[in-house]
Amino acid sequence: MRLLSFAIPLAVLVGCPGPGDSGKDTADGQSEDTASGGGQQDNWSPAGSGMAYFADGDTDNSLFTLELAGANPPRDGEAYYGFVRAGADGDPVALGEIQVNGEDVQFTSDIGENAILAGYSHFEAWASDGDGDEPDGDAVWEGQVDTTVYDVIQRLLIANPDTPSGEGSLRALETQLEYLRDESAAASSGGLTMSELALVGEKVGNALQDPTVDSNNDGDDDLYPDTLAVHSDDEKGSGEGFVELIQADFGAAAAVVDPLDPIRTYIEQAYDGLDLTEYTVKTFSADSARDTGSASTQAVAENLLDDVSEQLVLCLEGGDVNEDGVVDPQVEVGIEWAIDQTSQMASMTVGVVR
Repeated sequence: MRLLSFAIPLAVLVGCPGPGDSGKDTADGQSEDTASGGGQQDNWSPAGSGMAYFADGDTDNSLFTLELAGANPPRDGEAYYGFVRAGADGDPVALGEIQVNGEDVQFTSDIGENAILAGYSHFEAWASDGDGDEPDGDAVWEGQVDTTVYDVIQRLLIANPDTPSGEGSLRALETQLEYLRDESAAASSGGLTMSELALVGEKVGNALQDPTVDSNNDGDDDLYPDTLAVHSDDEKGSGEGFVELIQADFGAAAAVVDPLDPIRTYIEQAYDGLDLTEYTVKTFSADSARDTGSASTQAVAENLLDDVSEQLVLCLEGGDVNEDGVVDPQVEVGIEWAIDQTSQMASMTVGVVR
């Protein structure tokens, strides 16, 4: 299932060094040439362009990621240091030294807090002979978060009033899948009676797909508290599930983004992360969980819940479903992929400071 009829790949623009005179002098007052070929003039200038975004690190959206091409190394005795701020005038948060490998930069730094929640939206890098604790020296690169769909990103990753917990819909779905995975795995490991297994199966099944079903025939459609169905079966009921909630947010983002905007690619790729979850839940997982209510033996019921646990791992992490040696980025990726791609919807285009 595809949200959009086509996707535009993100082009990485390669910056070119231009002439520049920093006026950097040696201790004896003579100008030092740090470019190849010698001479008296400092021909160094910053170059390079690419993108930056916050991926999941130790905590949600805490790992600053910078990808550049066409970069020049710093002058001898200097290094590049990065900083993020909440807006261009916010207090700088140091990211550490940014190293150049040839002409490429692949840099990550975990700031230890949710950057999107904290409002960090501006990146800058400086060439300095200092310690990198504060911006100093020559400004090199900068970038600013594109806010076109920032409100949708907030609903998906930070806060959404339509989820039971109030957290972003994608995060809430991830949390619920992890909970149901653990519940199924614990029940399948042994020690529960047939009736206890059937109750777990009914609760898991009802949390996976709406409408609810009294699969253990106890006269009650049993549910876990504060849950929302992962998927709503429109053929059987009109309830709303996480999948439908998230699809609506992606649709809202696509409606306001130009077809040629690179953000559109991330919207479509994030949307693809729902496909495997929706298909697995409505085709296998919900029925397997509910079938514990009619299992012939305790071993059969435990095996059913073990299968559900493994399927929910697939929904979260994705995998090579058809075993062709490649994880298809359209139909074999899961919720963690969707979260990563949604994070890149809040990317910054990074270029040389002019």
